[in-house]
Amino acid sequence: MPELPIDHDRLFKELITTFFFEFLLLFAPQIAAAIDRDSIEFIDKEVFSNLVPGQENIVDILVKVKIFGEEQFILIHIENQSFSEAEFNRRMFDYFVILRAKFGLRVYPFAVFSFGKPLRREPDTYSEVTFEKEIVRFWFHAIQLNQMNWRDYLGSENPVATALMTKMQVEQADRATIRREFMRLFLTMKFDRTKMKVISEFMGTYLKLTSEENREVRKEIENTMTPVQQKEYYTYLNPWEEAGMERGLEQGIVRGIEQGQRDGEIRFALRVIKSKFGPLDEALMERISGLELPKVEDLAGVLINFQTVKELENWLDANA
Repeated sequence: MPELPIDHDRLFKELITTFFFEFLLLFAPQIAAAIDRDSIEFIDKEVFSNLVPGQENIVDILVKVKIFGEEQFILIHIENQSFSEAEFNRRMFDYFVILRAKFGLRVYPFAVFSFGKPLRREPDTYSEVTFEKEIVRFWFHAIQLNQMNWRDYLGSENPVATALMTKMQVEQADRATIRREFMRLFLTMKFDRTKMKVISEFMGTYLKLTSEENREVRKEIENTMTPVQQKEYYTYLNPWEEAGMERGLEQGIVRGIEQGQRDGEIRFALRVIKSKFGPLDEALMERISGLELPKVEDLAGVLINFQTVKELENWLDANA
């Protein structure tokens, strides 16, 4: 099944808006300490769709917050940049000017450079010189992930740090270590299911493990978690992460054999369904076992959305 393009902007926006205060604690603790958390207000992106005629100008994240103990508000603007772009620093300045003029509030700008390459340090300033005089000098808070050492964040209690480790310079051999950090969050940090799914989707998208690494992680899950914890943990994995673990365990048997791949996908589907809904009706198991490989793959892609057995049966009625 071909991979769909990654929606980088959505993943980063969901992570940062879900854990906005944690983002500030990680990268700007002085701001986190100064704001009133009850005043945090995310401003709808549609407000900015036509600020510059002839251009689409939609900022990634804009937040209005109040300084603690005062009536004064500021805007916090955050842009995720998933590719290297010439004159990005000028665009940040243009956003600053527009936002400052529109809202009449001070603006603190962040740019998160999340691309892997190039490795050169990106500029965090923009200046304009006229008649040999520097008329404008603008600075923004640049966070360049490929310049950061993931090891500095091992054991962090900040979920943003754990998630963003996947976008730092990580050797393939170290990726299983970062996957274990999600396991640690699951076992030690009591986030609600929605927040855990945001972290899981982010890390699962950017962290690609080999079959051997999948086997190692799977063994650790089985050795360190109770059956109840395992059942809960697997609800946070997207189907292809779980399928990767399953295929890792069986790769020596099913590699290059279509029937073996189909059988592996069916076993995975049955096991996930059983973990979600309990013991399976024999007739239902037979219906799933009779699916052809493309349909089994389609089922794996939607399993995570089913909340009841009836939804599964409806899908089979429409697709089997």
